[in-house]
Amino acid sequence: MGIKEHIESILLLGGDEIKIRDLSKFFSITVEKILDLLEELKKERFNTGVNLEIDQEVVRLITNPRCGEIVNMYFKQDIKPKKLSNAGLETLSIIAYRQPVTKSEIEAVRGVSTDRVIQTLEERKFVCVCGKKESIGKPNLYEVTDKFLGYLGISTVDELPQYEIMKEKLNGTNENK
Repeated sequence: MGIKEHIESILLLGGDEIKIRDLSKFFSITVEKILDLLEELKKERFNTGVNLEIDQEVVRLITNPRCGEIVNMYFKQDIKPKKLSNAGLETLSIIAYRQPVTKSEIEAVRGVSTDRVIQTLEERKFVCVCGKKESIGKPNLYEVTDKFLGYLGISTVDELPQYEIMKEKLNGTNENK
């Protein structure tokens, strides 16, 4: 058995989340090497029922979002997941196509404040802070998460429909009416 299998076992029994730094210390390898191994595991597990989520300084095993409906049915959960609001969908679209993007850049496109929307999307783990912009005030940069991509059934943002092609199709449809 290799180190990846050992990491996977630790993640399975480790509870909600394991600190990447702790894995690095335990295996006596650099954080960068642990991150490389975690990324490999994540890719290997993508089309399985259990996925890997790497979130800043921690890693955890999660159920594949594409299995959510069947898992909910099995456990007979009466609570259905909340649908995304139009504001949430608009904000997610902007982030997905323009990432990394700041809150003010999102607001410039939408024309309204996005404070609460971004907070909700972060709570649902659909977006995350991926850094700071090198500008006045060093605002947060946002990007979509693997959970969001899994929710859509894709593995990268490159699999999203091409914006310009969709725009042309929509404009063509509107002109024909």
